[in-house]
Amino acid sequence: MRSKILGLQKKLSGLFQEKQYSSKTRFCHPHMNELPVPCGAWDPWYNNKQAFYNKHLYAGLAWWIFSFGMMIYTESIYLNWSPPAQPGPPSDMVEECDDTDS
Repeated sequence: MRSKILGLQKKLSGLFQEKQYSSKTRFCHPHMNELPVPCGAWDPWYNNKQAFYNKHLYAGLAWWIFSFGMMIYTESIYLNWSPPAQPGPPSDMVEECDDTDS
């Protein structure tokens, strides 16, 4: 009878205790040995990536120059580099200005 009571007591106490899901109870702080280590030389990889980025840069620059040239060619943008080519308003629409002090 005593063994049954002790067994029941162990089962009931087991329900109210925190369960351990891992057998590892000690916490280890991370350290540099866990970081991935590169293999091989980085210079060829770096040069390939830079060549890829430079191609995109040159393609974007060429597209921007083409687009800007087309905007100027089709006169969809006016940059005010010089006075306008069209004449001013007719003289009967312009009021004369009197600059005398009176």
